[in-house]
Amino acid sequence: MRSVFDLPKIYRNALLVVVLSTITLLGCSNISEKTEDIPVNSAQSDTLEKVKNGQLEGVLIGIGATKKEVLDKIGTPVKSGNSEYGFTVYYEGFDLQFEDYANSIEEVKDTSKVVLMNAEPKTVGMTGKPEEIKKTLGEPSREFMDDSGDHTFILEYENNGNLLRFTFDSKESPVKYVTLRVQ
Repeated sequence: MRSVFDLPKIYRNALLVVVLSTITLLGCSNISEKTEDIPVNSAQSDTLEKVKNGQLEGVLIGIGATKKEVLDKIGTPVKSGNSEYGFTVYYEGFDLQFEDYANSIEEVKDTSKVVLMNAEPKTVGMTGKPEEIKKTLGEPSREFMDDSGDHTFILEYENNGNLLRFTFDSKESPVKYVTLRVQ
């Protein structure tokens, strides 16, 4: 007498249910992984939006601010002097360079504007290696080995006429310093 149940067919259907369930569960786990990426995207958006507006996280003043605005908002610098782009004022964790050169902060015109800022990685909240920075901010506009002197590795992000630069000792080392300047 033949059984009403066809065991090979039951096993095949059970296997199909297991396979479909596994695919569904893996698909859902990928969705949850994508949801976890949202903070990275918002961090990217926030950082690049600040750069677009001439600002860096942790620095109270932006590109284009005048000497008067800097001193009114941040106060007297720890030290100051001329550097590559102009007169520089140094504060805890960052420095600002003005478009003019002078012998002292008093000689810098009140209307002289900030054209460059350097910040320590911890001030900006970007302390990782090149691959970590790229994971957070996306692909840079340019990346290269600077062979003009100390053979550093550089990532550059351009946004709205501003250039955000991350400098590393090598492709495997953490950020050495962060620079934002007018292009």
